[in-house]
Amino acid sequence: MSKTTPHLTAIIEGIGSNEWSTIRLEDLVMELDIGAHDFERGVKQPIRFDIEVLVDGAESPEEDKIDEVLDYEYLHRSIESAISVRHSLMETVAYSILDAVLLPEKAIAGVVCLTKLSPTGFDGKFGCTLAKAKPEFLD
Repeated sequence: MSKTTPHLTAIIEGIGSNEWSTIRLEDLVMELDIGAHDFERGVKQPIRFDIEVLVDGAESPEEDKIDEVLDYEYLHRSIESAISVRHSLMETVAYSILDAVLLPEKAIAGVVCLTKLSPTGFDGKFGCTLAKAKPEFLD
């Protein structure tokens, strides 16, 4: 099971459909200058990105072509757009990504998890997870 799937459970139960699918981007690690503290500015830190989007329907594509499905490469583009400027907060980046991944009409809900793998000055990992469903898909 992915890191993001458990966060979609309540949404899946609430959509009133027995036909759905997901697309995911998992374990993408990028070095970012991010952080609210002075000692973090100018210092790149490894951030792991995990994204999952709940998609309306589970039907087979009519043709074996990329334009028949929700192209999951847009998940990566949403990250690139969100990190195109420096942010202090991971939550700001995560909200930007979440808004972008929910733009396609077929997207029902999304989950974005960001994790600082080696936060400056701390042992362990820090992270945030945001989940959002489009209201029109909930019962």
